[in-house]
Amino acid sequence: MKKYYSKKIKLLKLKRSLKLIRKSVRKAFFPVKFDHENVDHLHTFISKNGRDLKYASIDGLLMEFIKIIKKFTEKDIQYFFDTIHLWNSYYLVIIADKLLDTNVRAHVKYDFGILYCKIFCLYEKFDSYYLIDNLEIAVNMYHSKPDVLLLEELTGKIQFLFQNRQITGQQLQHSLLFIEQCKNRSEDENN
Repeated sequence: MKKYYSKKIKLLKLKRSLKLIRKSVRKAFFPVKFDHENVDHLHTFISKNGRDLKYASIDGLLMEFIKIIKKFTEKDIQYFFDTIHLWNSYYLVIIADKLLDTNVRAHVKYDFGILYCKIFCLYEKFDSYYLIDNLEIAVNMYHSKPDVLLLEELTGKIQFLFQNRQITGQQLQHSLLFIEQCKNRSEDENN
């Protein structure tokens, strides 16, 4: 029995390795280009400055990031989500992280708390567990009002992560309580 699972695990690791190699080759020979200028500009900026942006200050790369996302329209956001599968997951984490910066919040008008929630929901199955801790912060920071559909997606993703032991029971309970509070707030506003 132990040999069977050992072989199964090795096969899964091999599949994951092949998938990463395939992604790397595809990215090297066929770089990603987007049809929307703002989304393409953001992708180019993040791909060139991703590691440096992690520690950027307001007078440098962070201000460039803010200038790019300030121009985003509803169409750009929709296109971003339609093509999210083309993004490197590391870039998505950088974007999500920068959306939580108070300087970014001070300079943008769009509700990027909803964007953070959608990145969390659409992000790779098992790697989104570290985005969960800032979910509530993002929603409160941007005074977001997630709709019922998004709240259901969040609930499903959180339960999926818990079932696959990616988050603790405490994180599950805290997140579900937060989602319930969001539902209650939206119901109170509708009444």
